[in-house]
Amino acid sequence: MNQELRHFIGVYLQLEVAYQDLHGTRETLQHVKPEWTEAVREGLEALVRGRGLTVGEYEALTDLEFPDEATLYAYLSDVYAFLFESGTMSPVPPADA
Repeated sequence: MNQELRHFIGVYLQLEVAYQDLHGTRETLQHVKPEWTEAVREGLEALVRGRGLTVGEYEALTDLEFPDEATLYAYLSDVYAFLFESGTMSPVPPADA
């Protein structure tokens, strides 16, 4: 995982903000340095594709506990689709996360 994605997850997907609407986050990504946004996009795409993070590692970054990796990666795939593929519904972690 690249540093930009690690920072992004720790700030924008952590427990205190994870259940909020991500429309503001998507807008933020459009207004920061394009290189940073692209690094986040590439990092998230690689993470979802390679599943290189365990639920325990994700919890250490965000304080969110997912029940299993399938649920975590479904959520991260939805985050990617919303932020970078013009998804229409802002994803939220499962209620029990």
